[in-house]
Amino acid sequence: MHRILALALLTSTVLAQTVEDPALLAQRRADKLASPFLRLAPWHVSLADAQREAARAGKLIFVHCTRSFVPCGTSIRCEREVLASPDFVEFAGRVVLYGHVTAHLDADEDRFLFATRASGWPHHVVMDASGRVLGVHESHREKSVAEFARLVTEAEAFLALEAECARAIEAQQRRRLEAGLAVGALDLATARALYAASGTLPPADAERLAAAITDLEVAELLSRVDRFDERARPAVGAEFHALWRAGKRPAGRNAVRDFWSGILLHQETQERPDLALCEEALTQLESQFAEQRGYRGFLDERRAKLAELKLKATSR
Repeated sequence: MHRILALALLTSTVLAQTVEDPALLAQRRADKLASPFLRLAPWHVSLADAQREAARAGKLIFVHCTRSFVPCGTSIRCEREVLASPDFVEFAGRVVLYGHVTAHLDADEDRFLFATRASGWPHHVVMDASGRVLGVHESHREKSVAEFARLVTEAEAFLALEAECARAIEAQQRRRLEAGLAVGALDLATARALYAASGTLPPADAERLAAAITDLEVAELLSRVDRFDERARPAVGAEFHALWRAGKRPAGRNAVRDFWSGILLHQETQERPDLALCEEALTQLESQFAEQRGYRGFLDERRAKLAELKLKATSR
């Protein structure tokens, strides 16, 4: 018991000394960073650098947590016998290596150890490039290259399964989006959420679905105004103009008609209308609705108004 108390007192004395002596802490950290094992493989001692390398190379990060503020015999033995072995150097090609040193020089840096579910040193984890922990080497397991490789293999298998599940979910969301748009069962917010959850789509499909969602956006904007109020039509046309500037175009027949006619009516109220846009809008409408009963008169009025606006522009 006396020996245990004496050891505890000695440990607390050393800790107090190192905490109070930044120069000594810095020297001990420098000594740890000069350890031979760090020169045998491409170790990073900056987490940010390791993450950038992992993102670039598409690899996982293998983390070795050690300490320098006081010696750690178990860490030193692992570094000399395992991390310096030829097998580990070969294993290092499979991952990005990050060596974390708890030095008691930076409290935030020190907290990394316990943020990765550690209880002491040495501690080993596998992370992805974002810093997400994907595997923790339990302290009761052997510290060996085979165990570290097993940890990486299990993390890779988990990521593969996660990606497979994500693709399945994306496919389901896309089917729901397609079916919902086909029967008109989706509101704008739901359609947008399903589109975002559908993953990366082939360009043609992405364009088609985006146009269908723009149809819903046009309908929602129209629902906010009294369509029997003539004064409201140019106002909603300004909203359609904003959609046009954002590169959005509707596809449904009713949405196309409302979209382009609204833009035309809005431009007619402007001091300096966009004549090229007016021509585009009118061309779109004439190509699809020229033969529609009751709409020919509206198109003739818009064509005459456009001619008037062009004449006014040339006389400025």
